[in-house]
Amino acid sequence: MQKLPETEFEIMQVIWQTNDTMSTSQIKEVLDQSRPWNVSALQTLLNRLIDRGFLSSYKEGKNRYYTALIAEEDYLSFENSLFLRKVNHNSLTKLVASLYQSQSITDEDLDDLVKFIEEKTGGE
Repeated sequence: MQKLPETEFEIMQVIWQTNDTMSTSQIKEVLDQSRPWNVSALQTLLNRLIDRGFLSSYKEGKNRYYTALIAEEDYLSFENSLFLRKVNHNSLTKLVASLYQSQSITDEDLDDLVKFIEEKTGGE
């Protein structure tokens, strides 16, 4: 798996959100809600996603349809792992500390994290 450029990630988010096969026009319609997309550029990016192994595609009549081959959870796990290694030298403690110091997370978030850890480790 490889890290996706921002625009390709944006396309994948649309497909993951529907959790279904989508046509080029359906994808464009959703993407156009945030900003206008050129059909040719979209088609190029969809083809790149096929080449990268993120999508499969088939043609039916005049329409081309796309299905995600990689689950959103799998990609986000990959991306989060890259971020943790690159920015925080693989230290979750450093990540949480920096988020807390920047006030990006609250004491309540830390309490939720403690509960999560206790749940996953059986309270140890």
